[in-house]
Amino acid sequence: MKEIIIGSDEIILWLRKNRKAGNISNEIIGKKIRKILKENFEINPIRKNSKSFWSTKNSEKSIDRLKLPKTSAQYSIEIEHIEKIYSFFNDEF
Repeated sequence: MKEIIIGSDEIILWLRKNRKAGNISNEIIGKKIRKILKENFEINPIRKNSKSFWSTKNSEKSIDRLKLPKTSAQYSIEIEHIEKIYSFFNDEF
């Protein structure tokens, strides 16, 4: 099986871009992501508190508890499960 490493920061970015969870803090979203992945897909973080890298001229304005996170947990996810996982997040948020 092919796997990719994906961080909760990337999921949060996707949620924010799709106007979901706009009034929920990154900390709460991160906990919910962890719970969803563990309980529904048996996926645990492979790393916690990894530094997030956002390429933007105004990154300090983009990083905030209701915008993008400074750090995130990282997960190893089988590629074939990505669509199902994002569909789950779409329904949950």
